Amino acid sequence: MYNYPYPLQKLINEVSKLPGVGPKMAERISLYILKRGQTFSETFSAALLGIKDIGWCKKCFNVSSEPICEICADTERNGSLLCVVEGPEDVITVERTGKYNGYYAVLHGLVNPLNNVLPENLKIRETAEKANLTSKVKEIILAINHTVEGDATCLYVADAVRQINTSVKISRLAKGLPSGSDIKYADEATLGQAIIERKEI
Repeated sequence: MYNYPYPLQKLINEVSKLPGVGPKMAERISLYILKRGQTFSETFSAALLGIKDIGWCKKCFNVSSEPICEICADTERNGSLLCVVEGPEDVITVERTGKYNGYYAVLHGLVNPLNNVLPENLKIRETAEKANLTSKVKEIILAINHTVEGDATCLYVADAVRQINTSVKISRLAKGLPSGSDIKYADEATLGQAIIERKEI
């Protein structure tokens, strides 16, 4: 039975290990790389090899090319705020809002017992300890998705923090109607939550 040459088949096999990429998608991606030619392949390979110089910040566990990331090294940021997020991509999302100027703690996942992700597998203890390392932290903002896993994770984080530091304020991002949305198209759960989380004007 005919199969692709070994180097191409090996690439397909490796690409298929990426999350959300099945065998057919891996085949299409690999053939696309092949069709783009040698220059593209070399550039792509160099980018992949460059990942070896990236690690995790020792303070917040965000991605960093140095032992301490740029955010943690920035002394101009607001030391009274600590934003807890699920993953490094969430740090970028929050930063792009331009509305937050504190520090971060990255959990690297959410509690999900069905997938064998337990609280001890995440950076919950380290986050709680970080909140207690300095008296500067006055508020912890849980910027975590409003899902079953997100809700459970927030409870674990809040509990861990309160066991170490009872004076710190713990808040969570509001949920409800997104800006510019039309209420007639909102589902009942979202609209109901928006009513509960209403604010005085």
